[in-house]
Amino acid sequence: MQDISNNSSQLYRITYEAYSKFANGINRCSNLEEIANVCKTNLKYLINFRILRMCIIREKDNFIAEQFAGTIYYDFESEADLFTYEQDLIVTGIPLLTGNIPDKLLKDKIDRSQLFDPVLWGWAFEKTDSKVVVSLLADQEMTFSVGDIDILKLVVDCIQSKFNEIYLKKQLAIQNKNLSEAYDTIKLKNDEIETIVKNQQQTINLRTQSIAEKNEKLLHISALNAHNIREPLSRIQGIVQLVELVDDETFKNELIPKLESTVEEMDEVLQEVVEMASKELVALKAEEI
Repeated sequence: MQDISNNSSQLYRITYEAYSKFANGINRCSNLEEIANVCKTNLKYLINFRILRMCIIREKDNFIAEQFAGTIYYDFESEADLFTYEQDLIVTGIPLLTGNIPDKLLKDKIDRSQLFDPVLWGWAFEKTDSKVVVSLLADQEMTFSVGDIDILKLVVDCIQSKFNEIYLKKQLAIQNKNLSEAYDTIKLKNDEIETIVKNQQQTINLRTQSIAEKNEKLLHISALNAHNIREPLSRIQGIVQLVELVDDETFKNELIPKLESTVEEMDEVLQEVVEMASKELVALKAEEI
């Protein structure tokens, strides 16, 4: 069998075909689960590793994905869940190559005794709106070399671009939902305000109508009073004017009786007016209550 490691053109062709298949698969993904399945199926043909870990550091959410022994795990976690060496990579940006393997990295993934001269690689890539920290654990059986870094960067860029697309769509969907809920809330409040304004207008109209009716009644009482009182008052004024024109006998026998009867009539009119006004006022107060 021909050793393809000695045939650079054939090796590049195989790598190119494997990456094309991987990239096409990632481009068709519409969610994180689909990305995970593509990585699980295709990454083993591109890179050798025991554990491959990728952390996309964003302002609010940190996306962490790990692939190992045919298993892939991913979730959004806090910055506190980053390993110490990953935090150092973010701060310094200096690539990592060490044989000091953290126990946390191996926990629940692989037994240290199964590794043969393990080596931990690490990189921090600065992106437009995020940072990406990649770490790769390899050993003598699953070897990784400097020559593999370029293909690893292509893989990381491909995953990170698709992740950003899905993440932004998710955030946009959340914002649209929030805007829709805010719109519904505003519409509900507007409806409530319109109802209140409508009720207030109805109340104002009713009170305006009531005031107009009360004013009409008061005007009626006023006109009635003026008419009923004017007649006896005019007679009294006429009698007063005759006093100087008649003698005492005539004044005593004729004018005084007329004056008395007119005063009694005027008193009756005033009592009637007072009674009518009192009834109307009582009725108006009852309506207000």
